[in-house]
Amino acid sequence: MTFEGRLLSVAFRGPGFDQMRLIAATIVLLHHCRGIQYPKIQIDPLYHYSGGYMDFGRFAVVIFFAISGFLVTPGLMRSGGVDYAVNRTARIFPGLIVNVALTILVLGPILTRLPLMSYFTDPGTYVYAKNISTLTVNYLPGVVSRDGSLLIVNGALWTLHFEVLCYIALVVFWAAGLLSRRGFLLAVWLASYAIYIAISVDPTFRDIVTERLLALDPRLDRLLTFDSLFVFFGSGVLLYLFRELIPFSLAYAFAASALALAAMPLGAGSIFMPICLPYLVIFCGLSSLPGKAVLKHDVSYGVYLIHAPILIGFGVALPDVHTWWIGAVTVFLVTLVLAYASWIFVEGPALKKKKAVLNWIQYRIEQIRPPLRESDPLQPPAAE
Repeated sequence: MTFEGRLLSVAFRGPGFDQMRLIAATIVLLHHCRGIQYPKIQIDPLYHYSGGYMDFGRFAVVIFFAISGFLVTPGLMRSGGVDYAVNRTARIFPGLIVNVALTILVLGPILTRLPLMSYFTDPGTYVYAKNISTLTVNYLPGVVSRDGSLLIVNGALWTLHFEVLCYIALVVFWAAGLLSRRGFLLAVWLASYAIYIAISVDPTFRDIVTERLLALDPRLDRLLTFDSLFVFFGSGVLLYLFRELIPFSLAYAFAASALALAAMPLGAGSIFMPICLPYLVIFCGLSSLPGKAVLKHDVSYGVYLIHAPILIGFGVALPDVHTWWIGAVTVFLVTLVLAYASWIFVEGPALKKKKAVLNWIQYRIEQIRPPLRESDPLQPPAAE
């Protein structure tokens, strides 16, 4: 069976993707909670195993990007850019807006060492609202550690900017009529893949590219970060576009796992991970994984958005707790409850309104579009 055959057999609803996303979100949570006891990234087991190539936090993030590339492509090809934009906006921004607002209005006042009047009159409090646009702002006034250093309030938000950029890149390819030209997209991905390998295995090349980008514009260094995530997003896109050629095979999944695990300690992780990991992730997403009956809502996005502020609150409230798994259990349980609340009261209702929003936008487009004139060659001929 190929990926296409498997998609047809599950009516294009991957039975394991919700579980895979929740697993990835939980890995991010555990990765951040390990900072309670092990503040240096070098202590991360995967970072150590891969020779500094990848830590567990980045591992989970690229899982999200691979899944996203595979799942958003068919909707764009089937329904077009307007529907795609509405769907992506409804999935990302309602939860993000509420998260940022509650962080400013509830968590910040609880954690800040400033008087409340000073906190609410400090411009930095409202600069944090830029996170709603996915332009990351890390700090809130007066939210500091025991030694007085500023705390990053929600370190997980940085990936959303690059996810949105991947969505934009994909819709640009669609608008240019390139999603049907698989060879061209493969060439684009290969170029991204080559850059990714070069900056991963050659620090000198990375430093030269970074220096030249910074000389042009200090903001251009994010292009390298974008490339490092787009290569996994693009793998997901290509797995869908070439779905009728790719075997849906447990043997292939085991081989991909073994190859990736063998490559990382040998310094070849950047060569094999962008190919092996997306295949393994999409294979699992198309498989029937345990837990579907329990996981009736997709709370992964809520877990991803909410866990870091809860972890900050835990650290400020209990600064003497240095056992990471105690923090992880506490933060996970609190986060899971809030993630369910986010789905029930924010994310789920927003997704239910997608159709109404899309209909309104299409109606407005029809209102703006000029009427066809009788001499207009696009006017259909009158019935005889």
